[in-house]
Order: sequence, then C-alpha cells, then structure tokens
Amino acid sequence: MIPHRFWDGKSVIVTGGSSGIGRAVAIAVAASGGRVGIVSRHAERQRDTVEAIRAAGGTAAGEIADVAEMDDMARAVSAFERSLGSCDVAIACAGIHRISWPLDPVTATEVIDVNVKGCVHLAAAVLPAMLHRRRGHLCGIASIAGVVGLPGNAVYCASKAAIIAFLEGVRLDAGDSGIQVTTVFPGVVDTPMVTQAERDAGGLVSATEAARIILRSIERGRAEAWFPTRTAIAARAARSLPPLVRDWFLRRQPRLDEADGG
Repeated sequence: MIPHRFWDGKSVIVTGGSSGIGRAVAIAVAASGGRVGIVSRHAERQRDTVEAIRAAGGTAAGEIADVAEMDDMARAVSAFERSLGSCDVAIACAGIHRISWPLDPVTATEVIDVNVKGCVHLAAAVLPAMLHRRRGHLCGIASIAGVVGLPGNAVYCASKAAIIAFLEGVRLDAGDSGIQVTTVFPGVVDTPMVTQAERDAGGLVSATEAARIILRSIERGRAEAWFPTRTAIAARAARSLPPLVRDWFLRRQPRLDEADGG
C-alpha cells in the first residue's frame, strides 16, 4: 500500500489484530505510516503479525488481552499509549461468529461478550483522552448482518445490531467534541470465520480489500462504510419490506454456518 499522509505518525490501536480483517487493517495502517498497537488473545498469531509488520519496515507492538474484560482492555491501551503515543485512531475489529439455533445461553454470552463488550471496552478506554484532546477517531466493525436477522444467527445479528446502535449513539454524543466515529458494514469477508461453502458460493471480499475500504472511510471521515455494494443494497431493500414478505425472503437465504477456525 502506498503510504498516505493521513496515517503518517498516527498511533492506531486495533483489536482482533492477529487475524482476519483486524490483521489486514493493522498491516495496511503500518504500511501507510501509522504506529500500530495490536490487541489479541492469541499470542503466537499476534507475534507473527507484529513481526511481519516490523519486517516490512513498519512500527507495531502487541498486547495480549481479552477485549471482553474492561481491565484487560484498559491495561492494553495504557501500554500502547506509553510505547506508541496517544491513540489517534481506535479500530474495534475483534469479533466471533457462532451458530445460535438451537439457542445456547453459553454460546450467546460468548458472542455478546466479544462482539459487543469488546467494542464498548475499547471505546471506554480511548475516549477520555480523545475528548480531552478534542480529537480522535473511533471505528467499529459491525456487519450487514446487523441490519436484518438471518436464520441460525440470531445472536450474531443482535451483537452486530448493538454495535451499530452503540457507535451511532457515541457519534451523536461526541461529535461536538472533535471525535469522529465510523461504523463499518461488511458483507461476507474472506477470513477464518468463513466456511469453504461460503467461499465456493463466491461474492466474497478479501480481507485486504476490506482493509483498504475501511482505511479510506476513516481518512475521509465517513460515518458509515458499506460493502460490497450488491449485498448492501439487498440488505437495505429487505429491511424496507413488510415483515411477512421479509421473513419469507430471509428464510430462503443461504445460512451462515460456523467455520472450524472461526
């Protein structure tokens, strides 16, 4: 990626930065001149990502932390701000996908803890300093699945809907304080969360392309980023249908299954 002046010298924290969209985002930010702090629960994958960035001439640091734990997240952010400087951009990429039908409360809690609490805890850790400086950018990876319900995915869809509402509320509250907020609505991105059947069906966006769109949206100060276009249009159209018609349509959509490594 060609370095972009927007990212040059910025301190950027990425949760879930050791795989999938988070890893692609971390690599893209570093390639564009940013200093990247990667939060992950997976030590080996995090180390591999940090080393890959450094080998390419970028600046990166890693902190092992569970985003579902507020104290863990606060500790990681404090460590990054000491080593990389005050956080300019925070990107909540940490997320998991689990099938939720039949409904299992343990699985449901795990999804909510990582997807929703992870985003909230990152925001809570970085916003006080951003508000004090009256500048900063918060970005969260939601999903087009947060706009409509999908068979077998009630909890996953609910977790993404919660992120959408949370970030919109933060944007309303913090907008007058110089803080920008971007909500990302990806369709199916080719990451370890995706099954081979979903890959075979086509229409996936690569993690690298997703990272490019996310960075560009932050650079341009966009409130929302939707991709791919065809999936975004279909989801918005489905949302506008009468409930009975929408249910009939959504029941016939391919079910998002649980990948072995998701």
